[in-house]
Amino acid sequence: MQTFWKTPMETLNVCKVSVPFIPPHLTPPRMFSYRAERIKNASGLGGTTSPSDSIKDFNKIKRTVTFPSGPRYGRPSHRFGPPTVLFNDALARLKYDLEHLDKFTPPHQKLCHAFSLTTIAADFHSSDEERFKSLKDPLKELLGTEASWKESVASGSTIPDGLWLEGPFAYMIFELKNEPGLGGDPFLQSLVVYGNAVKQIVNHLSRSNFPVVLLSMAGNNLVVSTAIYTDAVYADKLLSIDLHLGSHGADNVLRVARVFAAIEECTVRLRAQYRLLDNLQNVQPGVMYPSPTADPPEAEIPRLEFICKLDRQSGARLATVDEANERHAIYLARMQTNTAGDASDNLVFVKFTPKYNQEAHRLLANQDPPLAPALFSCNRIIGDMYMVVMEYMSDASPLHLFFSPFTPPCPLKVEVVRKSLEKALGLLHGQDLVFGDLRQLNILYSHKGDCVFLVDFDWVGKHREDRYSPCLNPVVRSDVGRWEVMKKEHDIRSLEGVMEGLGEKVSV
Repeated sequence: MQTFWKTPMETLNVCKVSVPFIPPHLTPPRMFSYRAERIKNASGLGGTTSPSDSIKDFNKIKRTVTFPSGPRYGRPSHRFGPPTVLFNDALARLKYDLEHLDKFTPPHQKLCHAFSLTTIAADFHSSDEERFKSLKDPLKELLGTEASWKESVASGSTIPDGLWLEGPFAYMIFELKNEPGLGGDPFLQSLVVYGNAVKQIVNHLSRSNFPVVLLSMAGNNLVVSTAIYTDAVYADKLLSIDLHLGSHGADNVLRVARVFAAIEECTVRLRAQYRLLDNLQNVQPGVMYPSPTADPPEAEIPRLEFICKLDRQSGARLATVDEANERHAIYLARMQTNTAGDASDNLVFVKFTPKYNQEAHRLLANQDPPLAPALFSCNRIIGDMYMVVMEYMSDASPLHLFFSPFTPPCPLKVEVVRKSLEKALGLLHGQDLVFGDLRQLNILYSHKGDCVFLVDFDWVGKHREDRYSPCLNPVVRSDVGRWEVMKKEHDIRSLEGVMEGLGEKVSV
């Protein structure tokens, strides 16, 4: 089982990648530590007021969320990171279980408590306090562990509605509002509570990313979320469900009981992880990086050891993480392989992406000479992602690094670029495939063998069948529209643009 405290060789660590290269002339000759950055950022967690006060009006909500140390959960739209479930096995299995609730057969008593919770939540209550008192008992029975209910923590500045601790570590937080829109957002309030909790255990920052389950209720709506702390607090909502009976009351109550069974199973795993935390070495490099779980969990995925996080545009090693690299993470990793019985470690790039055309990638990678980096694996990961592990190309750079303001790593032969791209597109088009994202960033040029490689096969699609992304950046692709049907001629126009940028006209 993968856990958040594993040593590097025991941890599967991957992320979002754009291009599989690290230009040597951009790589600082030193190892990076994020520990100081994490401690610095942690000092600003939780805001400057109490959790309930920080969400009371518009200005306080905006300040709480957009503050440099504020939580990343998709508001505003540019503040997010990779899915939190990629960073911890217990959180990943919770997401998986919530999507496969049929595995749970709740006992009679749990169903009784689920019925009570559903009917009480659907009732109207005169205040937050009255609703809380009414819901407390069925919540205690469904979650199966003792919590601190409305007890002050963090030197009295924080009083969560419910807090579950294993030693000093919070593994579950509950916040409630009487009705939606009254008194603020309980989900955001739970994030502020979590930030305050992390700030109290700063001495353990180098050992854990502090995975937690967040439960929030407003009226009869229950939201199940997860959060972690790496360089900032990141959170995702896994489930939102209205508690009511209605025409399908039996199904609704059964679903509620199963949801809480999944939550309870997750907390058992989290508590076991936190109990072992004090036995770990003081510095665990993997806490900053993902530890993905296969989908389904019993499937196998490659074993990787992280080396560093990389910049999305330049490939340089990062000493600090800006917002662009929070959203689009790139990692250099080491993968153990066996070739003819000889075990060795290979440097690889690892990528998380919602979609990937591995057939197109392999088609080009299998050419002689290859027209794409070798693809080692492409596995489905919990978090609605694919984990793509590919060859690390230390002797190749993307085309944009051959022009000002960068210093070209080697002379560029335009004719080699043209012929290689024409061949690559010809192979793809021969299979009725459209590359869809041909630009300098996704074209690597070898420093040694005058070879060209295409990378980033996320949006390869079928000619006149598949479509471009609804989030297509018009600055990057001004010649096609969002959700437009993909066509081979779009690749041709992109090729012409690339070659014109290199100072050569092309006709295909």
